[in-house]
Formats: sequence, structure tokens, C-alpha cells
Amino acid sequence: MKIAFIGYGNMSKALVSGILASDKTILSDDLYIFHNKNVDEYNLERCTFIKSGEKCSKAFDIIFLCVKPNDLESAISDNPDIFSDNQIIISILAGVEIKSIKNLVKKNVLVVRAMPNLCAIFNESITGLCMQNSIESDKKDYIENIFKSIGHVRKIKEEEMHSFTALYGSGPAYVMYFAESLINCEEFDSITKEEKSLLILQLLNSTSKMLLAADDIKKLRAQVTSKGGTTEAAIKILDENSFFETIEEAIKNARKKSFDLSK
Repeated sequence: MKIAFIGYGNMSKALVSGILASDKTILSDDLYIFHNKNVDEYNLERCTFIKSGEKCSKAFDIIFLCVKPNDLESAISDNPDIFSDNQIIISILAGVEIKSIKNLVKKNVLVVRAMPNLCAIFNESITGLCMQNSIESDKKDYIENIFKSIGHVRKIKEEEMHSFTALYGSGPAYVMYFAESLINCEEFDSITKEEKSLLILQLLNSTSKMLLAADDIKKLRAQVTSKGGTTEAAIKILDENSFFETIEEAIKNARKKSFDLSK
């Protein structure tokens, strides 16, 4: 397979690393990476960096679109020569539908939508993957293996992509925000701010291991919430301030934003 990337942000870098490290994604040429910044500063084995907009005579089997939704139209119009009929276009853009990508490319292409998350940089992404039925099964397997190289993959319908983006695509930021809130609580003479932050992160790490081993998260939480104890007192305040409803409303707002981006 000959593969090109348009855009070289964090997610693109994670995918490039995953492809190069995997023994299931065989390449027949360098990875070609089109980027709108100074490409001379990049030097990565088996990768050729090209300034976005420069002519390229290569024919690619797969092109990844890894730019911001607002930059998609210019990214495609700057590099019209690299698109051709029967290519597979893989988009990781939030909210941009398959039909919109086809209209912009103006070629008879096959489009895959993928929604990885930031955990891809540690090969722990959760990726939602939507592939057109007309894509050949061996190519579907190849694409799935690319995303498996950066974490976990779930095949979903395109109409589910807004919800997947809101919950899993943006999910790491929600956990980070919660971590921030815990870090800002309480002060200690015996524990520095840096130590407190590390202890909170260890708390989240240890708790996630407990959750992965649990059969029922709600039951586990009830077991560690003693009647009349300190934990119950804290949970009571969260309940009184509609913690669950606030989280649900936040996810709904993220889903709405994804839907708005598709218009």
C-alpha cells in the first residue's frame, strides 16, 4: 500500500508511528506527509515530508485527512493532484460526513470515517470506525489493523459517529478536567503541589484498574460508600448538584457540536 497523510498533528503522528511499528501494515513506499508548516525540520525514517500545495506525481492507495474541520476544504484544494478515482480516503475529522468529503474531493473515492482519541499517543486509543460496504474486505482488514496499532477499535454506523465523538473522542479531556478539579481541592503543609498532582494521577490510575476488574461499577461504588461516612457526605453534594445530569448535558452539547460541524 502507498499511503499519504494531509496534516501532521498529534493524531497523525500517532498513526504514522503505529503504521511504521506494525507488522500488519506493509508499505510499498515511504509514507508521504503533506504539511502546511516548514517540512525541512522533520526527519523521520521511511517518511517523505512535502509542503502542502507542492506538486507530487505519486499515486496513493490511501490518503488520511488529519486536519481541523475548518481547514478541510483548503487542504483538499491545495493538493488536488494526489486524489484519484478508486482511492480510499480516511478522515479523522469530527462531524464531517462521508458525502461532504466526496463532494470536496470530486473523485470517485471510497471514504472511511474514523474517530480515534488522544490516548493514541500511548497506543491506547478507542477508535470508532465506519467503512463503506463497497470497500474490499482485505482493504477493510488493512485499515482496521492500522487503527488497532494505536489501540482499540469499534466498528460503528456513520449515524452513531456524533455520539461516539462526544463520548469517546472527547472523553480524555473530560477525565483531565475532573483530575484538574481534584488537584485544586484541599491544601497540605506536608505535601507540595507537585506531589499532590502526582498522587491524584495515581489515584485515577489505581481506580481505573479497580473499575476494569469490576462486574458492576455502580455496585462497586456503593460498596466503597459507607453509610454515614465521609464518602457518602461528598456523594450527597454531587447528587444535590445534579452531577450525573451535568455530565449528560455536557455530552449532549458535544454531540450537538459534532452535528453542527456536519452541516
